[in-house]
Amino acid sequence: MKVALFLAAVALFVALAHGQNGCIRDDTDGRPLCNAEELTARLWRNNWDPTAYWECETANTEATARRCPTEGMFDSVTRTCINWFNWEWTPTCKPPSRV
Repeated sequence: MKVALFLAAVALFVALAHGQNGCIRDDTDGRPLCNAEELTARLWRNNWDPTAYWECETANTEATARRCPTEGMFDSVTRTCINWFNWEWTPTCKPPSRV
């Protein structure tokens, strides 16, 4: 009985932790398919290159690769290029069209 309660508590903890930020780990380059939801955000992290990002310009077309200016790295929280000194790694997440 105690084991079942413990496993239930662990499962609840994992479910809550996963649901808080909605992030599903992504081991791809993170290129979105540019659906309607992704067009509103427009800029998406390139998971393989922190100095680059993807830009959605037209619905249902491949995102365009862009690069930050010299000494810039793409920040997935603010969705802008920031100075490398201020950049912090964050977990890679699938864009909505890849979930």
